[in-house]
Order: sequence, then C-alpha cells, then structure tokens
Amino acid sequence: MNYTTLQSNVADFLHRTDLTAKIPTFIELAEAYIFRELHIKELQISVDGTTTSGYATLPTDFDTVARVSVTYNGAARSLDYVALANAPIANSSSPAYYSLENNKLRIWGASDGQAYTLYYIPKFQNLSDSAPTNWLLENAPELYMDAACLQGAKHVRNYAAVETLTGNIALSIDSVKRFSERRGQPYIGSMQIKVRSSV
Repeated sequence: MNYTTLQSNVADFLHRTDLTAKIPTFIELAEAYIFRELHIKELQISVDGTTTSGYATLPTDFDTVARVSVTYNGAARSLDYVALANAPIANSSSPAYYSLENNKLRIWGASDGQAYTLYYIPKFQNLSDSAPTNWLLENAPELYMDAACLQGAKHVRNYAAVETLTGNIALSIDSVKRFSERRGQPYIGSMQIKVRSSV
C-alpha cells in the first residue's frame, strides 16, 4: 500500500464520491493522532553538537529523547533527565543532567561549547505525493487505514463505524508497540548449554 492506494481504500470504505478532496485531510488528522501515540525505538538516530550557554537547538525532525551523552574530562557519560521543577539540583559544575526547555535541549552544568550527542527518535514523515510511504505504512497499513477511515466516519457522522474503528485502532497501536519491541530483542538469547566433558 502507498499514499495513492490508501486514499482509494479510504474512499471505498466511506462509499462517498464527494469526499475525494477531503481524504488527504483525513489522513493528516489520522497521522497527528498516531504519531503522538507511537515512538518506535528502532528508528533512533543521533546528532552531535555543542552548547551555547548550556542550550542546544533540537533537530527539526525531533520527536522524543532516547538519551544524551557528553565527553567530560576525557570520559564519556550519559546524562540523567531532570524536570525543570527540580532544576536547582542540576545546577552543578559539570554536566550531569539535561532538560527540555522552550523547545531546546538544556544541559545543566555545561560550559559554553560543551560537545554532546543527542540520541533521539525522529518524527514520522507524513505521507504525500512526494513521500508515498513511510515506516508505519509499510509495517502497519491497517492502522493507517482505520485511523484515516475514523476521521472520515466522524465527518459523515457514522457513529457505528466510529465506535468500531476506535476499538480497532487501539488494538493496532498496541500491536505495533509489541512488534517494535520484539524487533529490538534477539530471538535467541546468548545463553548456551555446554556439554559437560567426562573426566
């Protein structure tokens, strides 16, 4: 399935010929909801940078922090997250904590020009004619389909379909989360049974 076939399938579900121009909006609304609910760890990427007065600009495709690391006095260290309300405990002479503040990354205790690496999960790319597929559509087309159809069902006030699709979407989101976690784990563990040698 791609963006074009998704639009066609949504139109078939709605059984309406007068909603063609609105279907891209249904898909956009579906994406807005799904992307808030899902954070796929396997899509994690990293970016290096340096701080300015303890702050760093987040990447334009930033969605969720995975971790932040710095090298200080020649040693690599991962920073702990601290909420802004607890910021006073983070005000140390060396980088040990990070926060998100006003859409920026703040590294507490960092001197100007402190090098860091931000590991983060990027936003999903929205579907479009120029970007006809993405990770989610490839791995969970039924979630995209149900979520877009839900927006269409709301628009035409088909409340029976709204109820059914809402339940389907919740199940699909849980399924995608389990799928993503499973993909990140080895199928066979590192433990091996060794044959005892006879003496």
